[in-house]
Amino acid sequence: MKNKPLVDRVYKYKNKDRNFFCPLCRTERNVTTSPRLTKKNIVQITLTSIMIAAALYPLVGVNGGVVFFAVWGFFELAIRSDYKKQIACPHCGFDATSYKRDVRVARQQVADFWAQKQGVTPSVSEASAKRT
Repeated sequence: MKNKPLVDRVYKYKNKDRNFFCPLCRTERNVTTSPRLTKKNIVQITLTSIMIAAALYPLVGVNGGVVFFAVWGFFELAIRSDYKKQIACPHCGFDATSYKRDVRVARQQVADFWAQKQGVTPSVSEASAKRT
């Protein structure tokens, strides 16, 4: 008997960055963002930093150039969180980034996803029993 994916037909994305299959439910997935900064992002970071440094120039002078690093960190955080949001499977709850860090956490996330989908909230004792 051949196992079938949970969803036979999925929405196709335009401008997709990656095309892959979910390892748990075997549904075809697409991700539109990359977890890395692109050339476009570097230009955005530079222009945003210049604008903020120019606004802060009367207060801090030339030292306003330090704002570049804060803006860079903010962009990195925003891009990686957007990628993390897209990488989790909406059909089975599997998250490859969590699985790569800790298998137990990934298993718990999938169990919580299915419990929420069925309308059952898992008790704290069940969650702690599964972790050990």
